[in-house]
Amino acid sequence: MKILNTEKEDYHVHSISFSDGFNTIDEIAVFAGKIGMKKIMITDHSQACVDALKLAKKGFREITRDWKNPHNKVDVRFGVEADLLNKDGDVCFHIQGYESEFSILSFHKDVYPPKDKSKVADAFIKAINKYPGKISLIGHVCQDIDESSANKVILEANKHKIPLELNARYFLKNPEKWRVLLDNADQVIINSDAHFLYDIQMKQKDARAQLRKMGYKA
Repeated sequence: MKILNTEKEDYHVHSISFSDGFNTIDEIAVFAGKIGMKKIMITDHSQACVDALKLAKKGFREITRDWKNPHNKVDVRFGVEADLLNKDGDVCFHIQGYESEFSILSFHKDVYPPKDKSKVADAFIKAINKYPGKISLIGHVCQDIDESSANKVILEANKHKIPLELNARYFLKNPEKWRVLLDNADQVIINSDAHFLYDIQMKQKDARAQLRKMGYKA
């Protein structure tokens, strides 16, 4: 397992501007500078998830094309937490019709409520093969499916050289559930899945400390 990012880089942060985070983009940028971050990827939920959760529209996604960080030297970029839509591996990559170069592919029960969760792994695998080059990262794969299913996704991602996310938000709740990823993923990115500023500051640090406690290098 090779960890691709340092504690100074977080590739999974949510904002209030476009989904269910608690803070604005500017608040995130200012705080990231205060705690010494180097790079932040604001990956708000896809339109499919925003619609499923009935989140109010609070900003126009198009303006992110012109937004620049005036506060500090933190590299702040915009991605999408894309959503698996169905058993056929279709994916929603956009927010308000706008896609990004960086996409985390995740499974959320509110968007795709399968009758049989064992089919979710097959849907992930279909998506990986259906959208070559569009999936930057597989998100929290150990959260809502069983270990055997998660491992199928991990091995397929390895074949396509797609990193797997160690999602600190969920990992810290049940670290042992994530050993299948830690033992089998070739490439890992540790993210906070931040919804609050505190998450950006502490979740990744706590996850790395837990990894070391479990005997992994972090």
